[in-house]
Amino acid sequence: MEGAGVLRARVLTAAVAIPLLVWLIVWAPAWIYNIVILATTFVALREFAEMGLGGISGARTTVVAGGMVIAVAMGLGQSGTAISAGIVACLAGVLLSTLATAQDMEKSVSKAAHILLGCLYGGVLLPHFIWLRGIEDGSAWVIFLLACAMAGDAGGYFGGAAFGSRKLWPTVSPQKTVEGALVSMFASLAAGVAFNHLVLGKLGGVEVLCVAGVISVLGQTGDLLESMIKRAYDAKDSGGLFPGHGGVLDRTDSLILPVVFVYYYASFIVG
Repeated sequence: MEGAGVLRARVLTAAVAIPLLVWLIVWAPAWIYNIVILATTFVALREFAEMGLGGISGARTTVVAGGMVIAVAMGLGQSGTAISAGIVACLAGVLLSTLATAQDMEKSVSKAAHILLGCLYGGVLLPHFIWLRGIEDGSAWVIFLLACAMAGDAGGYFGGAAFGSRKLWPTVSPQKTVEGALVSMFASLAAGVAFNHLVLGKLGGVEVLCVAGVISVLGQTGDLLESMIKRAYDAKDSGGLFPGHGGVLDRTDSLILPVVFVYYYASFIVG
């Protein structure tokens, strides 16, 4: 288990961040909420670029190209057309940038692939938080999602420390265990049932377990995906913005896939 100092930093950070987060989701004007999400997205793009590319030029290209995705998607609204247009704009920007600066073709293509992955990972997925809050009862959906994901994170952390013995996927994340994953799933299910009753009130008994279960699976998959990216780039954390928690990518890895699922489920299945 991590040292007491790291755990203390995690608890203090959460104690400050959670009340601010609740205010932002429930009571803040839409423009403040949107600015915070967009700023978070740009920080995530920068973190990805610094891990995968290094140097100012690579980071700048990633942030600019990711900004194209966000601008097009936000301009067209929350639709498949917006996302498709954003991806095309991003791809065009990356390819043009690669062509304009190409000297070593192999390195240029590799750089373009890293930039595109970073743009899609952050620029397409994270803005779904804006669209999710914008639907009917959107704030309740965001709270429900965060409750499931955060309970799963805490359950996996403490469950793995207390009971973990069998490694889940050691080549990707040496610290994660099967037992931790199971406790994480149980915690997400419990939080889903509780917050559906307290806040959301839209899902039936079996339905809420299924939705919370999918959130747990996608959240743990996103966590493993970010661990794989960090190992590929030989980085311990994506950044140091949150003491004891790492950077923006470290804090959103278990949210970036679930928010896409919850947005489309709430819009087209429940909606």
